[in-house]
Amino acid sequence: MRLLLFSLISLFIFPVYANDLDLTITDSDGIDLSMNQDGEDNEIDLELDSMNGAIIQFTQTGDDNTIGLVVDGRTSNGSSIYITQNGDNKSYSANLYCAHAFCTMTVNQ
Repeated sequence: MRLLLFSLISLFIFPVYANDLDLTITDSDGIDLSMNQDGEDNEIDLELDSMNGAIIQFTQTGDDNTIGLVVDGRTSNGSSIYITQNGDNKSYSANLYCAHAFCTMTVNQ
């Protein structure tokens, strides 16, 4: 009983923070990057330079989650970005530049 009471009090005294990820990748030759966030008020900010043969997947589940992407892929070739967001008040923004053969981005909300 004391443990349950302590757990309930702890929930009200100690705040719970969202997961914020700021990631900068300068060379992503052949990488496979998958990130999953579950909960509310999560944020992913990615800046990516070269994107050769990369597969990048972001999945967010919950409310008020955001994803921001900046890709400056002057030498990018054959890469894909996949975004999946489930919940309310979700958003993404993308500033993409892929100058070589091809790159793709798929968004499911």
